[in-house]
Amino acid sequence: MATTSQALVLSPGQVAVSLNFDDGLATQSSAAAMLVARGMRGTFFINSGRLGMSGFLTLAQVRALQDAGHEIGGHTLTHPHLTSLSPDEQRREICDDRAALLNAGFRVTSFAYPFGDKNSVTRQLVIDCNYNSARESGGLRTPSCSSCPAAEPVPPSDPYAVRTHGSVQSTTTLADLQGYVLRAEQAGGGWVPIVFHHICAPCNPPQTYSVAPATLTAFLDWLVPRASRGTFVATMDAVVPSPGVQILKNPSLEADSNGDGTPDCWQRGGFGTNSFTWTRTSDAHGGSWAQQVRITSITSGDRKLITLQDSGTCAPPTTTGHHYRISAWYKATTSVRFKAYYRNSSGAWIFWAQGPLLPAQSNYTHAEWTTPPAPAEARALSVGLSIDQVGTLTMDDFALADADAAAAP
Repeated sequence: MATTSQALVLSPGQVAVSLNFDDGLATQSSAAAMLVARGMRGTFFINSGRLGMSGFLTLAQVRALQDAGHEIGGHTLTHPHLTSLSPDEQRREICDDRAALLNAGFRVTSFAYPFGDKNSVTRQLVIDCNYNSARESGGLRTPSCSSCPAAEPVPPSDPYAVRTHGSVQSTTTLADLQGYVLRAEQAGGGWVPIVFHHICAPCNPPQTYSVAPATLTAFLDWLVPRASRGTFVATMDAVVPSPGVQILKNPSLEADSNGDGTPDCWQRGGFGTNSFTWTRTSDAHGGSWAQQVRITSITSGDRKLITLQDSGTCAPPTTTGHHYRISAWYKATTSVRFKAYYRNSSGAWIFWAQGPLLPAQSNYTHAEWTTPPAPAEARALSVGLSIDQVGTLTMDDFALADADAAAAP
């Protein structure tokens, strides 16, 4: 079901520490347990293409991490140096990884660049793949960068270039870890993401990017009482939450106050010459009900479930120039796509834009699309999913947010 996010606000002197664990390594399950035992949660950046391989977490283990309250982030399919790839190859690594994690049931909003490697193309692809933030490797104060800031501000200077102290290494001491936090406290507060990889000692084979369990335990124990002075642990998505808030009415499709089978604040639409049937089905992704449309023959047109095109409270208002991010869970026997309409100042509803074709899926799959900028004449918005071929589309759990609006305080 859709949720809303609130922006994190730090008081002067407060420090948010984000404990990051990269690459989905098998030894990280022990770190997750350490955090939970102390009331903390971490962010685990996963390469979906490595799940279940020797030395890496299994899908079941990652699901257990999310069930325990940890955040799951994206880290590409196979952990390449992204800037060595073509734009299309980068897109596949970044976007297909997120799609795989979403389809496995994870909420994925944060990204980490493998090796901290990025350029302007990489950064834009992360944005296009609907991530809310992306983390680098480096940029915060260390002995080799005394002029670097002690902490990332909140909100970050660039949410797609979040800085760190670099990855923790086997030579990083407890005093070093404490120093990351103490310098931020002394500098007036801010955000300190700390990046871990292997959790082992001794590591076999030896690992440069590793921390001894005893060192991590001591660091976590040191962090616990610092909450009394305003230093606390937060996941990455708690600091950079989803842009905007849910602006759809009845996004889960559950409410049907008049019992006509069509969800409140939604309409069953379409045009052209085709034969079809609509069903309020219990084959739901979440809750008790979903909507299903079946086209049995078609010469032209389409069938679609879209938000009610009214002049009242069901149609969310638009802001000129803003993009809107729509998502839904669907399964279908043929390709489908998102569609968007707007209401102009005269009260007429105008077809606006449509997303790319989404492939047939036998199981519920999460899909997203971000609209073009809203035109100046747009006053309200109507969005939904459509089908224009013989086949069946089942859909549930929509969400819509203004991607250019700040999250609600």
